[in-house]
Amino acid sequence: MITRVNNITPIINKNNSFVLGQLTADYDDGTTITSIAVTGTLIALKDGDKIIIESQEFTVGADAAITSTSITVDSVLLSKPIQIGYNIEINQENLFVQYQRKTEGTIGGMSVLEKSFGPIVYDSPSTGDYAIIGVDPTYVKILPRDFLVNDDASTIIPPLVFGDGTNTGVHVEDTSQELIATVNIPYGTIATEVTIWGSNTTKSVEVYEMNIDANGTGGTIGTGTTNGSAISIGTIAASTTNYLMIKILVSNVNHRIWGGKITLTQ
Repeated sequence: MITRVNNITPIINKNNSFVLGQLTADYDDGTTITSIAVTGTLIALKDGDKIIIESQEFTVGADAAITSTSITVDSVLLSKPIQIGYNIEINQENLFVQYQRKTEGTIGGMSVLEKSFGPIVYDSPSTGDYAIIGVDPTYVKILPRDFLVNDDASTIIPPLVFGDGTNTGVHVEDTSQELIATVNIPYGTIATEVTIWGSNTTKSVEVYEMNIDANGTGGTIGTGTTNGSAISIGTIAASTTNYLMIKILVSNVNHRIWGGKITLTQ
């Protein structure tokens, strides 16, 4: 329940607007102001709130506690004078928009804009998806650490090597071995493409959908080469058990794989 403060009734004017307080100083037209003197405000205000004085809109520039006698506002050039006793009202149009759609201000300390809420961004870039800043939203990188070698050769030490000199990348130590990468599909996403880059662009790539609770590779869901072109794998939605296995038939100890990418949608 909102109570009376400084003898001001919250709802008092013919437009049924909510009155926060009244001016206690005069401000001439043509004046640039960054704060306004008021009777003690009825409610606490937050940075970004919109208020109206005699049809002129002001944006609150800093939080103001309840009963504050000064409100900081973003710098504004007055188009007409405002005087002692004028009501300070909530911008009803802005209030309606924010109630319905919430396109500004903060929630739980996180800023809200038309297409973002804190680190959550909508339709970026124009895909209709939600993304979280700091999290790869539309792809997963396949890094050298994600690769193993299969068991097509006797034990060799080391079975897999990462070149860190002039020629970088991961490569096998036996020509009969292939590189195997296993990559999770993030929750709530759908894997659609796999891309692999390597020093030799003609090596075959095979993609399989596998499960952590079942044996066997099954059939391929996509094939291509190490030339950096996207390999279509259909639409593989994340589940509680599935993941992708990517097999690269390098066939030579000098063929290095730099890494890859899995394209995601939501």
